[in-house]
Amino acid sequence: MVEMIIDSTIIILYFLGMIGVGYWGYRRSETLEDYFVAGRNIPLWMYVPVMSAIILGGASTVGGGGLGYEYGVSGAWLVIWLGAGIAVIGVLISTDLVNLGAYTLGDVLERRFDEYSGTVGALIAGVYALTIAITQIIAIGTALNALFDVGLTLMIVTAGVIVVVYTALGGMLSVTITDFVQWFIMTVGVFLLALPLGLIEVGGVSGLSAELDPSFFSPTGIGVSTIISYFLLYFLGIMIGQDIWQRVFTADSPRTARLGNIATGVYAVVYGVATAVLGMIALVLFPTLENPDMALPLMVLEIIPVGLSGLILAGFISAMMSTADSALLASSTLFTNDVYKRFVNPDASDKRYTRISRLLIFVLGIGATATAVWIGDVVAALTLAYNLLVGAIFIPILGAFFWNRATWQGALSSIIISNTAVVLGMGYYGFQSDLPIIIGLVTSLAIFVSVSLLTDPPSSDKVDQWLTSTEDTPQLD
Repeated sequence: MVEMIIDSTIIILYFLGMIGVGYWGYRRSETLEDYFVAGRNIPLWMYVPVMSAIILGGASTVGGGGLGYEYGVSGAWLVIWLGAGIAVIGVLISTDLVNLGAYTLGDVLERRFDEYSGTVGALIAGVYALTIAITQIIAIGTALNALFDVGLTLMIVTAGVIVVVYTALGGMLSVTITDFVQWFIMTVGVFLLALPLGLIEVGGVSGLSAELDPSFFSPTGIGVSTIISYFLLYFLGIMIGQDIWQRVFTADSPRTARLGNIATGVYAVVYGVATAVLGMIALVLFPTLENPDMALPLMVLEIIPVGLSGLILAGFISAMMSTADSALLASSTLFTNDVYKRFVNPDASDKRYTRISRLLIFVLGIGATATAVWIGDVVAALTLAYNLLVGAIFIPILGAFFWNRATWQGALSSIIISNTAVVLGMGYYGFQSDLPIIIGLVTSLAIFVSVSLLTDPPSSDKVDQWLTSTEDTPQLD
């Protein structure tokens, strides 16, 4: 009982600290740029931790540990593809993204194509970002339930309220500070405490090998088809996520974004392997769990000394909160910038837009929390989000950067028709099938290319100038 009180106190104090940072951000967010992109001045030493914190959330930590519990080291493929996608962003488009000086994915589509492509793309990306927030709220609730044992629904609601409050207050400034703290706790918790102490508990790598079937140590144990599925969902999806792009927009230079994304990708791969191994350790300790997502939280409570277990659980929860806050802010930014600002009130002040964004975070956060209670499954919700995003938007985004002949008619028709194809595919084949996303990609490519070739090409001036279309854009380096 005393042990639970100590661990619980650490978690509660941590949550109060996050809300305090939110209030600090509220006092410091003086402009719309502060609120949406942290003033575009995040240096490399801070950029890598905060970008890492975004992608290593509930799916990577709780979900990754659960996959390790079920499939062994090959459960790391989900996070490996996320890391690879982030690194590819760094190599291919991070310089252009920073030079755009944009706020959203919708901004990018509008500048290259037209406002309607930007709006439809933003709506789909907004749904994706909101779904990502839902998955993290589920994951936080799962971890809290393991600690407090007072009901999953109550813990999901508690998680949702905390994330909504500090995100709405301070915007990207608060999210940046909290993500930096969360990354530090997460790194210490996983690499310096949970992993070494867990290996000691099971007799090291040799002890783990003796207890588990050899298939748990195979890199393809999860199945080649699943690895391909994860590639389609997570590698392609992470490359065009608003939450990721919005963090890129905060970099103080193209060099920071480029090197920071590559370094983040490497960190993510190592993290993915670590959480999969933790799941394997949990399998040895708790071989009959009904819910694999409970593997890591229960393992921490079982083997880590009192106080330290609270710190490690705070690290796991930190990983989820850092993705939840970024996704919730991303969704609010998309709807504020690409719908409200573009069509409802284009001449409002920055203060007005900031207020609208805060209001949307509360509204969307309530909806996300309610949906999290209803869904209750991290991986299922994440699959829905990435199916819509990749199937409908990936091809137009790729064409925007790498095909000068692409037209706005091709982009708009591709987004609308392929999104419909993905939804119909999920309805017919189900969420677990890869066919909806493949159908979406094939449909998107066919429509995008054919319609672009059948319509008048964009002017050479538009193609040449769209990547440097703001007066205060940082210089390419």
